Parts: sequence; structure tokens; C-alpha cells
Amino acid sequence: MKDRKITNVDWLPAVATEPVSMEELTRHHSTHKSTFETLWNTTFHVLENGPLLPRSIDVTMQIARDARYRNDCKYSPGDEVRYFCYTLSGTGMFQDDSGTYPVPAGTGFLVEKDNPYATYYYPPGATEPWQYLGFDFHGLAAHAMTRALIHNYGSVYKLPPTTPIVKRLLAYEADGYRVTNIHVSDAAQLVIELLLALMAAGRCTEDTDPAIELVRNAITMLSGDEEIPIKDVARELGVSREHLSRCFHRRLGMSPRQFCFEQRVRRACFLLKNTDTPIKNIALQLGYSDYANFMHAFRQIMKMTPSDFRQHGALPLLQQYSGDRLE
Repeated sequence: MKDRKITNVDWLPAVATEPVSMEELTRHHSTHKSTFETLWNTTFHVLENGPLLPRSIDVTMQIARDARYRNDCKYSPGDEVRYFCYTLSGTGMFQDDSGTYPVPAGTGFLVEKDNPYATYYYPPGATEPWQYLGFDFHGLAAHAMTRALIHNYGSVYKLPPTTPIVKRLLAYEADGYRVTNIHVSDAAQLVIELLLALMAAGRCTEDTDPAIELVRNAITMLSGDEEIPIKDVARELGVSREHLSRCFHRRLGMSPRQFCFEQRVRRACFLLKNTDTPIKNIALQLGYSDYANFMHAFRQIMKMTPSDFRQHGALPLLQQYSGDRLE
């Protein structure tokens, strides 16, 4: 991969996959195209070039009623398209490496079409046709945003049919097939509006997650002026230290201990840049009785000594170390 010459800016590292034989690929596509019907399709002809912007490709309405209907993304290697599928009636199924999910009316899924672990299909034994709206888009920013959304909130989202972006996409209904001109700014706006709507839906679901409230309460306790042992925080919140640590890793990508280190170093940076307090006094003020431990913690996070930071460091760099990743 290191020798690959990247000539297309719309590129992100693909999920690793095993190669699929040409025979298997041909067999899948020859069967798949006969298992659903396209009711209408509008393809966007994007005016002006915007390679770094999200870009709409097409919007389509399809219906599946054949038990063989199944779209395995492993048969789309190298397909740098992101796809949102929204159920209008009936129920579809979506599956990836996190589990299998029904997609009933008012629900949609977001997927990277080249993710070999993802598939969507017509449920076995279903009697009602699955009618859905599909929206294809691409662009480096859209690829990164899609991957971040899936990482944070999963692939399946509930959106009421009155959601503005759903109504906007449905408004592109065509008489069969058509191509429509669209400015690059409007093409980007469609994608961004969709992704923001999905983020809002994900946040609503997230707010009911008890782990979120647990981590927020723990952060409040750990962000005070006095150092509190992690085990005492866990006991006060009525959970085990191990459970608290798992929740921190899930929500912030770090342990409670690492969070405490970062918070204390943030305070140290503020004092170093805004006061003339001696470094040893700052260490004591932050609860470090051993100056060597303070130096080690500071260098571990900031990659420089407190003295170097006082002379050359910049406070804006602290944003990457904040504990505000819940937001």
C-alpha cells in the first residue's frame, strides 16, 4: 500500500477484505439484478468540479419482493460510494460486523459500499414488498463523515418521513429515468443535510444510553480541584471500576486514569502560559507531590517539558486532548 500512487483525492483506506473470485462475482451480479425493480431514478449531473466536497450521485426508488434479493458489499470491492437506504414500506434487513438489524418503514441504514462485512437483503419469509429510497453519494469529506457516523452511532437510524432531507430526496421523483443538472454546492448540501440529520438522530438515541450519563457524571467528579481515586468515583456512582473503565473507553477512547492525566496537564498548560508560578509550585497545586511524576505525565501527553511549553507551546493545541468527545 505504501507504494500506491494516489491520484484521486476521494480516497480513504478501505476495510481489509479477502478477494472474491470473478466467477463468484459474476454469479452474484447476474442473479441480483433480477431480484428487484427500479421504480424511478434521478442521476445528478454535477456542474463545476469540487473534488474535496461531498457530491450527490443519484437518488432512486426501488422495490424488492424476491426472497433472493441480497446485496453483499463484498461484491463491490473498490466501490468508493456511500449509500443511504430509507424504507418507505415493508421491512428490509441490514447486517454488518456489529450485528443484524431490521429496517422497517421510517428507518434507514448508512453504509460504505465497499465494506465487505456489510450486507442488506429482503427478509426470508416476508410477505410485504420492501420499498425503499436509495441515495448514492461520494467525495472525500463525505467518506470521512460517513465513517465517523458509523463509528459513533452505528449504521441504522430512525428518521420520520417528515424529515426535510427525506422529503427533498423524494421530490426528485422522475418518470422512469432522468438526468438533472445540479450545482456542486447544491450537490454537497444534499449530502451534508443528510449526514447532519443522521447525526441528530444518532444523538437522540445516544441520549438514552445509560453509559453516556455515567461517563458525564464521572467527568464532573474527576474535573474538580481535588484528586479523587477512580475506585471512589466508581463506588459513588454505584458501578465497578471495571465497568466505569469500559464505558470511558467506549465513549472517549481512553481510560479514566488517562482522562485525569489529560485534564491535569490541561490545567498545567493554562497556568504555564498565563502565570509566572514556578513549575514545581504548579505541580504541587495540581496534586503532584512527586515532581518527577508531574514531569513524566506532562511529557507523555504534550511531548515536551513544562519549561519548553511555557516558552514555545500554544494553548490551541490542547483541543486535541480535551475530554469533550462525548459531544
